[in-house]
Amino acid sequence: MPAPAAPIMKAQTIAAYGQQLGPEAIEYLDALFAKIESAWTQWQNSMSWGTLTLTGGGVGAWAGSGMGGVLVGSPLIVQPFSFKGNSPQQLKFTKAICDAIASKFTPFPTAFKFTVVSYTGASGATPIAPGPVQAMSVPAPLMSAGSGVNPSGIAQVAKSMLTAPDFQLTSPQAKSGQLVDAIGSTIEQLFQTVWLATTMASANSFQGTGAPGGVVAGFPSVSDGKLV
Repeated sequence: MPAPAAPIMKAQTIAAYGQQLGPEAIEYLDALFAKIESAWTQWQNSMSWGTLTLTGGGVGAWAGSGMGGVLVGSPLIVQPFSFKGNSPQQLKFTKAICDAIASKFTPFPTAFKFTVVSYTGASGATPIAPGPVQAMSVPAPLMSAGSGVNPSGIAQVAKSMLTAPDFQLTSPQAKSGQLVDAIGSTIEQLFQTVWLATTMASANSFQGTGAPGGVVAGFPSVSDGKLV
């Protein structure tokens, strides 16, 4: 599944914030989440996966599973944008949010490990002779295909950049800190409950020679898998 849509992120953030927002703040969130959605989508599209160690067998039809392997992706970059008068506070707020998201998303592919992915295909081997094996991964949600370190602490990173005199986050009246909390929690929740559950690890292939019975053990898949 593509990244969560900007209107969904905005609506959940407003609900988490729990206070009245003016028209200009709503318009700002529209612009912010449009940039986040775009960056998230590009980040997902940059990823490929493979080199899972396959085990399986079959004569005619072939079935097996893979584990290990790698997920590779480019850094997530939220592009800066103009809004109204581009006040120093607004620019600093936007940069803090965007940099915090980037810092928490970018390490995800490196830490992710595939625990089990099913593969099906065809085998030209016979019970007594080796033969070619071709197989493709069975699409599986990332949540069930493996595990990694999910983004967390986005708000804390962003707030560490929102320093005085422009921001007084320790004040009980500091609404900007509460908005950062709402944005951070929304993105983290949607990542775990929606994106991981609906984004499919798909289209990873294997080609090789199976032993008699089409037995494959310890051979890697190709690095051509995609996230869809």
